[in-house]
Amino acid sequence: MTLEVERKGDLLVIALRGRLGEVESQQLERELVGLVEQGARKMVVNFADVPFITSTCLGVLMLAHKRVRDEGGFIRIAAAQPLVRQILEITKLTRLFGLYDSVEAALRG
Repeated sequence: MTLEVERKGDLLVIALRGRLGEVESQQLERELVGLVEQGARKMVVNFADVPFITSTCLGVLMLAHKRVRDEGGFIRIAAAQPLVRQILEITKLTRLFGLYDSVEAALRG
């Protein structure tokens, strides 16, 4: 997994690449929690290059969401591939994060 962060005003766009399995969940948690601890409150996570995500990684996203929500922020999910989209819909996490077709749509909210 690789992770790239780009600032767009007061929003961070986080582009993830690769499979998000059990091993990658630890790195994802370090990265996302680190961004929150550095003051990030509004994030769009770009899943365009993520073919699969495990429940452990979903838990990491929920942890980061809770932390930014407690500070008045949000995490939005953009450009999820079909399998990842299906996983988010089945688990009803689309209600928590919102699911946008593109990064641009997520930035508009």
